[in-house]
Amino acid sequence: MKVAPPHPQEEARLAALDTLEILDTLPEAGFDELTRLASQLCGTPIALVSLVDHYRQWFKSRVGLDTPETPRDLAFCAHAILGERLFVVEDAHDDERFHDNPLVTGGPHVRFYAGIPIKGASGLNMGTLCVIDHQPRHLSPEQEHALAVLGRQVEAQLQLRLRVRELERREEELRSQRDTLANVQRQKDELLHKVMRDFRAPLSSILTNAAFTLYRPHLPEEVQRTTRDIRDAADTLHRTVSNLLDASGDEDTLPLNATPFDAHLLLSEVARDFQQRLVSSPRRFSQAVKLVEPLVTADRELLRRTLVNLLDNAFQFTALGSSRVTLEASNPEPGLLELRVRDEGPAISPAARAHLFDAHLPDAHTPGSGRAEGGNRLALAFCRRAIQAHGGWLWVEDNHPKGVAFCIRLPVRPHGPLFSGS
Repeated sequence: MKVAPPHPQEEARLAALDTLEILDTLPEAGFDELTRLASQLCGTPIALVSLVDHYRQWFKSRVGLDTPETPRDLAFCAHAILGERLFVVEDAHDDERFHDNPLVTGGPHVRFYAGIPIKGASGLNMGTLCVIDHQPRHLSPEQEHALAVLGRQVEAQLQLRLRVRELERREEELRSQRDTLANVQRQKDELLHKVMRDFRAPLSSILTNAAFTLYRPHLPEEVQRTTRDIRDAADTLHRTVSNLLDASGDEDTLPLNATPFDAHLLLSEVARDFQQRLVSSPRRFSQAVKLVEPLVTADRELLRRTLVNLLDNAFQFTALGSSRVTLEASNPEPGLLELRVRDEGPAISPAARAHLFDAHLPDAHTPGSGRAEGGNRLALAFCRRAIQAHGGWLWVEDNHPKGVAFCIRLPVRPHGPLFSGS
């Protein structure tokens, strides 16, 4: 018996075989189907996909053979991988390399062997697709060609398997990165929420003292103007803090404290506050209230904050001068309240509207909105959550001839489980 010498590029070949990560894996249908087809086409009782490792040949797929591997020193395949063409032994008893091989003299009693080398991604031979018989035989040219074709299909299966493994590794890396980023984001959110909650107390104190100062008589005009600026800035920051906490909360909807109230009074209150803020501004503000059902049962504070945020957003994007912002209220159908905040600012493209209420998307990622700079996305995200918590709808549409209108529609009376906490 002659033992096959190592492959001329044995170290590189074995490294490429290790890269496949296929040794000692479970059977796979793609390989088994090709092995069965090789056995049928060549008319042999045994067919194998054999991979030649350091000290063994291991069978990824086998037909007609129970053992999963044999020593490399005995392997016909160790000889076959040294060449590039079909390696054929028609009668092992007459071949000095194999006549006394234990695989010939004992089980599985190999007499005929034909193996086509199969290559890995490196172009080096990993093993063979081989057929074996217990008696001498000769393959026809058609059978030899079929075996070569099937060998290329085994190579394709190896390449496919390698690509799948690479994709799985990349997916696992991405999953790990996503988990890491999510954990970092969660820690940042927790810190941000803590800081924002800590802001609320001093902001409330600033607002209270500013209001108290403005009520004092005989204040110099400069002091009044400065105090109003302090009050307005603190009020804006207080709303931003509240919007951030509410817009990025863990729950899908905000908790509601639904009570009956007169929508006329709420709208008058919101309008009065805005009129006071516009005393020295050339912007114009108007109302158009036509309510048949003014009594509303909802969370008054959430609805007030929603209107304030939408008006803030409208004034932010309304040019100084003749631009107008309008607050409208009506009952389009019995049992429904509709509120609209119209402005004459830049238009918002349909593509941008799809992300307008997303608190986590940077403004620069809103293409063609016309409002990318300085957008109050947190405020809009809060508005959406507040209206959805009431079982209502919030959307944006064109305000002809220019500008946009933010539209709210919600039931005037509580219904369903959304109001179970009221």
